[in-house]
Amino acid sequence: MNSLERLLAALQGEPADRPPLFLNAGLYGAKLTGAPLKDHYRNPAIYAEGQVAILETFSPDFLISPFVLASLGEAFGSRVATSLRQPPNVAAFAAESAEAALRLPLPDVDSHPGILYLRESIRLLAGRYAGKVPVIGLLASPVDLPPLIIGLEAWLEALLFQPEVARALLDRLTPFFATLGRAMLRDGATALALTANLTNRFIVPERVVETLGRPALKEALAEIPGPVILHHGGCPLLPHLRDFMGHPNVVGYVLDAGEDLGAARRVLGAGPLLLGNLGGPDLAELRPAEIRVLCDQALAQRGPDQQVVLATCCADIPLDTPPECIEVLTDAVCRAGRTTA
Repeated sequence: MNSLERLLAALQGEPADRPPLFLNAGLYGAKLTGAPLKDHYRNPAIYAEGQVAILETFSPDFLISPFVLASLGEAFGSRVATSLRQPPNVAAFAAESAEAALRLPLPDVDSHPGILYLRESIRLLAGRYAGKVPVIGLLASPVDLPPLIIGLEAWLEALLFQPEVARALLDRLTPFFATLGRAMLRDGATALALTANLTNRFIVPERVVETLGRPALKEALAEIPGPVILHHGGCPLLPHLRDFMGHPNVVGYVLDAGEDLGAARRVLGAGPLLLGNLGGPDLAELRPAEIRVLCDQALAQRGPDQQVVLATCCADIPLDTPPECIEVLTDAVCRAGRTTA
């Protein structure tokens, strides 16, 4: 089976030759190619070659667009800082408040360089691996865009104390999100993976979730004409999983590191994919034997469930992760399916 066939089998709950493997390894591609990060995160051809190297080295079943959500903030006018070891991050915000953000022009998804970098990376990968390897477009939902534009503190203040202003900003950002999401799907993304942190009770109170977060997320997802995977975004997801059920077009959930895949399946029932539960940033600090134990635990939680994807979650796999620590994941799914890489 090829990777796309494994994904389709998982979506249908059908057996495959081995469990699918997802690596959040956008950053690590630069390690394999030797590209400076300033080029890796600006030149889509260089980024795509990093993903090719990831595929050829570790045989994952998914490729990803650049995990550099700061580019979305940059498109609104935020200043982005580069790093020698990490993806770019927002260094200065485009506006100081939700009210001020309402006056910002919406970026053009067909002309802004930062957005075109994200889209062209998808086009290059999708063109090269069409029909063989799924390409996942990484995006932030409308509820998670404001922290990239005004900062988390200012967005929380609006959500908590200015709900009318927060709602107005969500209404303004949703068309941008939907336009970009549709464009990424046209570019060849098999599915979109989104964070929705500010719809999680771990961060905001129930009243914010119920009156702003969930309604805005549902409205936005209804505008996406393709499959969506909701990502925990660094927050515990399992205790709040019911809040994210029943949303339009959602076909899967990425759990936080260590969250029980079997327990999540009991909450969700049959149908959606479950991806997890290995902490990608932790791989650099563990020995291969320790990672093997974690993989075996995750696959044991999977049991007979054919709709589980062994996946690294949280942030990128760090640059200083020894390759043999990532190879353990490939070996684990191959042993589970009794196949070779």
